[in-house]
Amino acid sequence: MLTTDLDARQLAAVRAIYEDAFPEDLRADFKSLLVDRLVVRVTEAGAPEGLAVLRPLGDTGWVFLRYYAVGVRGGGVGTAMLGELAAMLADEGRSLLVWDVEDPDEPGLGEHAALEHRRRIAFYERAGGVLLPVRDYAPPHGDDLPDEDEDGHAPCLRLMCLPLGDGDPPPAREVLLTAMTLRYDLAPDHPAVLRALATLSR
Repeated sequence: MLTTDLDARQLAAVRAIYEDAFPEDLRADFKSLLVDRLVVRVTEAGAPEGLAVLRPLGDTGWVFLRYYAVGVRGGGVGTAMLGELAAMLADEGRSLLVWDVEDPDEPGLGEHAALEHRRRIAFYERAGGVLLPVRDYAPPHGDDLPDEDEDGHAPCLRLMCLPLGDGDPPPAREVLLTAMTLRYDLAPDHPAVLRALATLSR
């Protein structure tokens, strides 16, 4: 069951899932998640199993998935929750879910990390997600996250989307521009936007 109504005990459990799922360089302060829409999957007993943090993309009818994580892998919770989340958003009249994923082709990335990133992308693809042909996708994170970690490393990201209903996803250029301008508040001619757009013509 998905819920947004959490008590203090449940919220602490959600925070533990979140902090265990994401490395520090990809993790915003937990309190900042509560500014957006925090949706949690709970068991019949009320124990949190997974979380999704959602932010509407203006009046497009699209939603950006800031964070998605489950507490236990391998039991089908992640797949079930993503299906329930897609159905909930479709029922609300939303048409597209958009999100970032870590790039498995990042130069210098270790074999274990690259494999983990590929597994994550494959999970989303099995659920109907589409990996867009966008490269050099490095949106500044502003107050959400540091642009670089303590070692000077800026995460390399890719962009994915999931149509919420029948039909094909919108053009990659449209999804990229919408994410960059409405999620990250960048101008269409910002260098980060232009770099990513240029990769679509390669």
